Amino acid sequence: MAHSQSLNSIVIDSTANGKEIQDYLIQIENDYQVDFIFDQHKLGNFSINGIKEPVRLMNYLNVFYQVLDIKIIEVNSKIALLLPNDLIKGVDPKNGFIAIKSNTSSKVNLSGEIFDIDSNDPLVGAQVTILPDNIGGVTDINGGYSISYPITKPYHLLLTKYIGYDSHLQLVAYSKYGNGKMPRTMIYPTSTKLEDVIVHGYSVDRNVSENITGVENMGIESIKTLPTFMGEVDPIKGLTTLPGVSTVGELSAGFNVRGGNLGQNLIRQDGATIYNPSHLFGYYSAFNSDLVDNVTLIKGGGNAKYGSRVSSIMDVSLRNGETRDFHVNGGIGIISSRLSVEGPLIKNRSSFIVGGRISYADWILKRSNDIKLSQSSVDFGDLTAKLFQMINENNFISVSAYGSFDSFSLASDSLFTWGNKAMSFKWGHNFNSTANSQFIFSTSTYHSQLENKDELVGFKYQNGVSGYNLNYNVEKKFTEAKQMNFGLEANYSIINPGESKNTVERSNILEFDIDDHKTLETSIFAQYDWDLTGQFAISAGIRYSQFYRFGKGLVYEFNYNLTDSQFPERVDSIFYDTNELIDFQHGLEPRISLRYKLNVNTSIKASYNRTFQYIHLISNTTSSSPIDYWLSGGPNLKPEIGDQFSLGVFKNFSDNSYEVSAEGYYKHIQNTIDYIEGAEVKLTEAIEGSLIQGDGFSYGIEVLAKKNTGNWNGWLSYTYSRSLLQFNSPYDILTINDGELYPSQYDQPHNLSIVMNCKVNKILSISANFSYATGRPITIPVSKFSYSSYPTVLNYSQRNEFRVPDYHRLDLSATLKGEHPNKRFQGEWVLSIFNVYGRNNVYAVLFDEYGGASKVSIVGSMFPSLSYNFKF
Repeated sequence: MAHSQSLNSIVIDSTANGKEIQDYLIQIENDYQVDFIFDQHKLGNFSINGIKEPVRLMNYLNVFYQVLDIKIIEVNSKIALLLPNDLIKGVDPKNGFIAIKSNTSSKVNLSGEIFDIDSNDPLVGAQVTILPDNIGGVTDINGGYSISYPITKPYHLLLTKYIGYDSHLQLVAYSKYGNGKMPRTMIYPTSTKLEDVIVHGYSVDRNVSENITGVENMGIESIKTLPTFMGEVDPIKGLTTLPGVSTVGELSAGFNVRGGNLGQNLIRQDGATIYNPSHLFGYYSAFNSDLVDNVTLIKGGGNAKYGSRVSSIMDVSLRNGETRDFHVNGGIGIISSRLSVEGPLIKNRSSFIVGGRISYADWILKRSNDIKLSQSSVDFGDLTAKLFQMINENNFISVSAYGSFDSFSLASDSLFTWGNKAMSFKWGHNFNSTANSQFIFSTSTYHSQLENKDELVGFKYQNGVSGYNLNYNVEKKFTEAKQMNFGLEANYSIINPGESKNTVERSNILEFDIDDHKTLETSIFAQYDWDLTGQFAISAGIRYSQFYRFGKGLVYEFNYNLTDSQFPERVDSIFYDTNELIDFQHGLEPRISLRYKLNVNTSIKASYNRTFQYIHLISNTTSSSPIDYWLSGGPNLKPEIGDQFSLGVFKNFSDNSYEVSAEGYYKHIQNTIDYIEGAEVKLTEAIEGSLIQGDGFSYGIEVLAKKNTGNWNGWLSYTYSRSLLQFNSPYDILTINDGELYPSQYDQPHNLSIVMNCKVNKILSISANFSYATGRPITIPVSKFSYSSYPTVLNYSQRNEFRVPDYHRLDLSATLKGEHPNKRFQGEWVLSIFNVYGRNNVYAVLFDEYGGASKVSIVGSMFPSLSYNFKF
């Protein structure tokens, strides 16, 4: 009869006086098959007293615990929660209490769904977090999520956050009488206009808990806090403040990762390759910050689905447009402006976002005292767009497109033009709650042209590359501790190394037109991640890549055993017809990462990876330029092969508010490329004869200290590294610096960045960025001689034997947010000061035919700028 009673029918009498409340409740649970859920530390060692006559137990508890500031909540007839009042205040009363079935298990698997209460549509990418342990995940395209975590207390809070919606709190209690199922959670659109909303797609302790080393994630909000040059937010410049990432000089195009060159970085935007990621020779990057969601840089091999480059992968993700309201964002700067529009096509189902930038920088050149610059002109622009469509609960598609153009006319004599076009189509599919796939098809085109308008020797030179990429990746989650992904990738490219045609009659400039390089690179890959014990985890992957080069084309054979010539001799050639196989290259690319947690806040990680690169960027400058060109592998160019080892320790403090890490690495690149001594660096039909392949070595240690929260935040990154080359061959012409190791152009042993952000109040914030780097290596003339009527002959040092002076610079910016009576409109002024103390940093040192030296600086003085940003 007692066992059939509910909580409200249980009576307590005077025989209970003097008993400790915890012991008495446990006795009642056993006698009546009910469950009281409470925290022993909150309840204390209080005893029952003051009972003179029989009274209902629930009535007694409600009165008794008012003194302890604890409230009794009856979930159903079998379960009651004894909760602190301050906890109740944070819980949504509409759907606040959930009882999950749990006996004595120390771990629970919590799953559920997040839906819009108005449209009853699933919400993709909602953040779900277990508090206070900060364990969570994000919802899939069905609105579903699954979280596995240890039961560390009798109850937890479940926090749901989604941009444009009110935060939602639910209390999760663990009871043997729970139903074991999380009901569908319905959340409400926000009723107030939020100034800034950040949705974190990663765990706050990912630097400690993630298995793979060498992965840097940078949200666009972090990038926007950095001081800007002429008011333009630049994701690439943001990456260069992180350890292991550098540039050869201020405002130079591209970036270098762990001693690698520019062409060893694969840059993709929503899956489409961007071959030249710069505007205005590097002053601006190709990425519109108003449309960027997140930037991920993989400094090692990463997941097996990544390949094709031996130094890094930069993955830029564009955000989806707003699905509920229309938004307009823009900015007006001193040399460029931007505007973007976004909104729903079908509310809560599909969206669009489109944004563009345009420049008007000629007025700065006109004010120059340099005659050539004052007669020059510069122009650039780009357009980015993305469409997103939810088809049904298991499928979504998105289409993104990008186009850019640049032109630079130098004193009306030469005209440089270049541009990118890219498009990607994504299809995401859910097989079930534990398996999904992503299919991406993308196209990319890059073209570059130099037109010399001289009336006597005028010519037009151009090069480019077009690519078509297909990638299919399947992810399978077996348990929270075991998951894998596998798939395939194919990339077909048509590379135009270059062609030059004269534009005036009787010109003595040699014309040429090199046959296109048609290539096909295919790969299959698989990756398995296994968290063995919670402390020790392993990620292992394998990628097998194959590379085919097809005709038509003429391939030369060279003689390097020279007797009376400075350059290799063409001794034979083979002609390959259209689509005839010229060369086949392939390789296995294994990778493995190990992680061991010393405790919840500290981990040690180690990794090894191998990567093959089959196409190569050829440049005669240290920074990316429009006349750089690509060559494919073939009989005369072997694939570059990168092997990298890394070991690091990662630690967080104060509930992940602070993080520090130190990671060491060693990288060996086989078949890296450089020019032979005295080579003619301009493109010719036999350019491969001027190239040599050898070994590249880089090693270093990267240190990062970061403060993530508070009105004061920022980070310090320091890298000690070396980047060395060695070209040693039986042939003297293929040997550099007597076969000894020498520094590459990207060898900068010391590199330091300090970023500080301060939110002074609601409307004013200040940021600062200090950069220091060792001067890069250069080759200089060390002596000269002349005789008879011959001009001066310069005798140069060994390659990269000397260095330019060290580089350092301080940038500041202040952002003032305007107060506007219409809350739907937001505006801000951004004042930036680039190179605050006017350091005249040396970018290059040039020598004339007599050995006279002159230095080149890009921004040799303080450069202030003012811009206005708005959104409504």
